[in-house]
Amino acid sequence: MSGLPESEVLYHHFFAGWFPPEDPSTPMLRSDVEQVELDKGQHPRILSTLTGEGRAMMQQQLSRTLQAALADLPGLLEVTGTPSVEWLDALEEYATPERLQDLLRASNPEKPDNRYLILCCEAGAVIGEVLKSSWPRLQWIPDFPYFESCLFDLNTRLRIPVFHWAVKSLSGDERKPLRDKVSATLEFLEKGNTGGA
Repeated sequence: MSGLPESEVLYHHFFAGWFPPEDPSTPMLRSDVEQVELDKGQHPRILSTLTGEGRAMMQQQLSRTLQAALADLPGLLEVTGTPSVEWLDALEEYATPERLQDLLRASNPEKPDNRYLILCCEAGAVIGEVLKSSWPRLQWIPDFPYFESCLFDLNTRLRIPVFHWAVKSLSGDERKPLRDKVSATLEFLEKGNTGGA
């Protein structure tokens, strides 16, 4: 046992407070992948309630978060090159229970610059980049708050909440390695896009 809080607890503690008070939905941690229903001809943008301006703002925030991750994580994780599964291995090796406990103690959930929130969001952006580089058909469905944004594959109707993957990985959950999650997701996408699913 790691002694760390489970991902659901951490999500509610560090993330739920950033939802607008008027949002009728209950913030909750999502499954690793979700198949969603779209009618023939429906555009994936209907999966988000954002307007065009809101989507553009969240797309910019996603880009900024990835750029921050590319600046911060190589030194922290001792990795080089472009994001890859080796980066994800290094993240998991870095995220020992002791380090995460220290991080949680130093993080104020009421501040958007708290270190736990930042690490989860930067890790989520890197997970997204690893998936997108391996499967370029994936597209961002921007949402608000931006850590609710997901990757989406139109052919399989698969929605991938990568920021939620990061919270699970940086928690006391019994973890499935990110490398394995990426591999299983790409395998599903390949089968679904070649008619094998």
